[in-house]
Amino acid sequence: MINLQKDTANTVILELTSVSTLLNPYYLFEAINDMQPTNITYFTGTDLSTYKCRYNRFTITETGTTYVNLTGGTINLITGSYKYNIYEASASTLSVSATTGSIISTGKLIVDGEDTELPEVYR
Repeated sequence: MINLQKDTANTVILELTSVSTLLNPYYLFEAINDMQPTNITYFTGTDLSTYKCRYNRFTITETGTTYVNLTGGTINLITGSYKYNIYEASASTLSVSATTGSIISTGKLIVDGEDTELPEVYR
């Protein structure tokens, strides 16, 4: 499970290298909103781990504002729960078709905090 706090730089530790088939892969994160499954966000993050053979460390910044940098791990998600999938790729990408197509990790992503603006579906 990935827990993200709104308006915070969150450290996320995952074990992806052991299930990766590529040497030095890039990782594409896919977040699918549980309440609105058509709301899908793709983002990448830089693996900051010094021991990639044991764990992978990412800083995912949930901004709570309209500023996003999807290739730099800066995102804006609505508070709630999501299903996440992680794909591996040989280059940085925001497209599933540019990955190996295999999901190497899946689970729940929870965004906790207070939304400043609610989308139309929640009003």
